[in-house]
Amino acid sequence: MPTPSAGQFLQNALNRAGITSRSDGDGGSSYIAIPVGAHGIIMVTGMTGRAKENETDYRPGEHQGWGAVYYPDTENDDGNFTEFYQSTNSNLAQDTTRVVKAVQDVIAARSAS
Repeated sequence: MPTPSAGQFLQNALNRAGITSRSDGDGGSSYIAIPVGAHGIIMVTGMTGRAKENETDYRPGEHQGWGAVYYPDTENDDGNFTEFYQSTNSNLAQDTTRVVKAVQDVIAARSAS
């Protein structure tokens, strides 16, 4: 059965890695949200500056890179965030493997602190 979207491909990979995630967004964007700790969140979406910027609901063959950002405190929207993964890799499988590893690293670092 074909994967319906690049975002679902990413969610499947996160699930296999034991990482809880959900699709989220609004009328202007879609992203994968990954809770980190009590208030932190990671958001993964299409790479900034590319045709699929701020999108996840596109066909896998249209992938142009993932971008990931960590917000340490979503309770206080103070604009504090860290971009920790930016890619222009159009190979969805490779790029997804790399962004999942980067997400794991951020989660591990936050758990250790």
